[in-house]
Amino acid sequence: MKQFDPSVFDFDNPSALFRFEDWLKGLIGGRLFYDPYFDTRGGFRGNEVVLDFGCGGGVSTRCIAAKLTRGGRVTGVDISSYFTAKAQKRLEGFSNARVLRGEITNLALPQQSFDLISIIHVIHDIVKEKRAGTVRALAGVLRPQGRLWIWEPIRQSHGMPAEEIRRVMAEAGLREVSAETEGSSYKGIFEKESRTHSAATVWTRYGEDARGVRRLASPRLGCAICCC
Repeated sequence: MKQFDPSVFDFDNPSALFRFEDWLKGLIGGRLFYDPYFDTRGGFRGNEVVLDFGCGGGVSTRCIAAKLTRGGRVTGVDISSYFTAKAQKRLEGFSNARVLRGEITNLALPQQSFDLISIIHVIHDIVKEKRAGTVRALAGVLRPQGRLWIWEPIRQSHGMPAEEIRRVMAEAGLREVSAETEGSSYKGIFEKESRTHSAATVWTRYGEDARGVRRLASPRLGCAICCC
């Protein structure tokens, strides 16, 4: 089966099918698609600072903004000039929402400034060579112990393997808290570990050698790295 190639899409000039999908989401997507999904993630307290990564036409961002009723705010980010214009139009009237256009790696958002990141059908649309860097940038703007919700297709014809999702998240310091694989989709919750928590995990996993020296096995080098 042919591998999915996201480089063929022009997100600044989306096809008629993409435009129709956006229109349909705007009409019924909130109550039938996004709201039920957010509820299964545990919902919102209402005071979170949220990043809606790959917000597209802003339907998901609008749903989030409506739920942040206790001082929370949401930032939608997308690379498409067409869809960010749509999103800005949809979010008129929401003082707790904004939309930014650009690559997350270039936007210079403040580090550790978001409590939660929402990603819905986005990472698979990034060319494979840029995925790890994109996730590292996302982890950088997430606060320690902040959460990342991700929902991605995992079909070979359209999507990315669940194993790749887990790998790029782990490399960025994000720990999988829960995961569901339903048919052709993966839904996961990840948490950014604090340095203290990460270190404690290392010591618990590898312990001490006979001399009492804490060591971390390196899977790449196949040796032990002294951590004392």
